[in-house]
Amino acid sequence: MQSIDNKMVDEYVNNVCRLVKNKKVHENIKEELLSHIDEIVEEAVADGKSKAEAIDCALLQMGSFDIVGSSLNKVHKAAPDWILLLMTSVFIAFGIVTLGFMGMNNALAWSIGIFMSRIGLYLIIGIAVVIGISKLDYRSFKKYSKHIYIVTIGILIFGFFIYRSINGAIGWIRIGPISLNVLDIAPSLLVLSLAGIYENYDWSSLGNIIIGFALGFGPGVFFILDTLLPGLVIYTIAVTTLMIISGIKLRDIVIALGSLGTAFIIFVFEAPYRVARMFSFLRPIDDPYGADWFYNKISMLRKSAGLFGGGGNYSMDALPLATSDYILTYIIYTFGWIIGIILIALVLAFIIRIGFIGVNTRDKYGKLIVSGLCALFATQFLLNILMNLNLAPAFAISLPFISYDGTALIGSMFSIGIITNVHKWRNTPYITD
Repeated sequence: MQSIDNKMVDEYVNNVCRLVKNKKVHENIKEELLSHIDEIVEEAVADGKSKAEAIDCALLQMGSFDIVGSSLNKVHKAAPDWILLLMTSVFIAFGIVTLGFMGMNNALAWSIGIFMSRIGLYLIIGIAVVIGISKLDYRSFKKYSKHIYIVTIGILIFGFFIYRSINGAIGWIRIGPISLNVLDIAPSLLVLSLAGIYENYDWSSLGNIIIGFALGFGPGVFFILDTLLPGLVIYTIAVTTLMIISGIKLRDIVIALGSLGTAFIIFVFEAPYRVARMFSFLRPIDDPYGADWFYNKISMLRKSAGLFGGGGNYSMDALPLATSDYILTYIIYTFGWIIGIILIALVLAFIIRIGFIGVNTRDKYGKLIVSGLCALFATQFLLNILMNLNLAPAFAISLPFISYDGTALIGSMFSIGIITNVHKWRNTPYITD
């Protein structure tokens, strides 16, 4: 079908495109509009009208350019997910307020000034990361997927073996005043890289399956080296999500998870203290002064909270790790169950929102990224909440955005930047310069 060579048609199409701010879709819009106009003109000419009359009829039938342009602008609007960014901001603000309240009531190990300055530094870095990502198109990362994977593994090796030999710390890298835990940053980068690797991955042959499993589950060895079981579980669930969405057969993933599950059980049961820690939450009254002390303390604080909390009655030695793993218990005890339930509801809405973005992303690469990151957030949030409610073992796992964990904050904000970037460009064709 030949496009119409007519000044009125060109002017109409250009006026429509001027109202669409996302310039990346202008060519697609022009093609679509011209195609519709061509069809109407052909039908009008077939009915006996002249070409000029047919064009006038077509433009009249298309409607006012300002209405069409405004409508298309809404459809193709390239904007981050402001709702998700607002939820993230609420989490961060809530965490800062909670830590500030701890400081005012002398419930912090350090001075409130030190805490706030460190939080501020990591927050500024996180905001800069989100802004930087917003300037890019997430699809530009795809061709560098293997490079991102290799660099991430390199960072893990450096943090666990090379840098460790310098200062003795495992999994940590210090850059000036900033200390970075590589295991807090690596999962998001690995999801980003594996999404590109798995997008068109061929899971049909045994060799490819073995390579795919090695690439996905292999980095889990770093969590094992750091005896960070919750981190291993969170990462494994995220990778499994990527594999399922990329098209692996259910049989193969069941076999893989069965093998990993067996190794996990052997790892837990080879040390009696791990067994006690894993299952003591089921009957905390059996050993109230030993392995179950944590669970009894958490239960006591929750029960004494009431609807409106105990205010500033919390003492620094009431429960260890109140600024990180058990900050939800502190929030419930201090501000009450009403605030605690609202926070939990907001967490569920946050996870659903990310899932909604993933479901509504047609690009498979973007869908893989969002789904993998959603799995990371969902597992970490839910495990921490369950742990604070005595419904899961007490492991070292913080509450994203709210707990005091600078590196985790940067990693989480990086993930949010990527997710909102996918939302921004999900309906826009990718144009390489």
